[in-house]
Amino acid sequence: MARKLSYLENLIKEAKQSFKAYQATGEMSQKSGPGTDERANRLRRKEDKQHGQLFGALIQGRRYDDKTGKQL
Repeated sequence: MARKLSYLENLIKEAKQSFKAYQATGEMSQKSGPGTDERANRLRRKEDKQHGQLFGALIQGRRYDDKTGKQL
């Protein structure tokens, strides 16, 4: 039971991080001004990385460090 709970907790954590990255990208795409394209591209790359971590957690049960993003 503890293993299932741990899996679900990890999945929820990754889903929250993925959603936050999605929101940040959406907010940046609504802004205009100098440097916004570069920031939007950076956020899009982060969003892609977060989606990959979410699917890694969902399909393979992988865990990732919050600060470095590296697989544990």
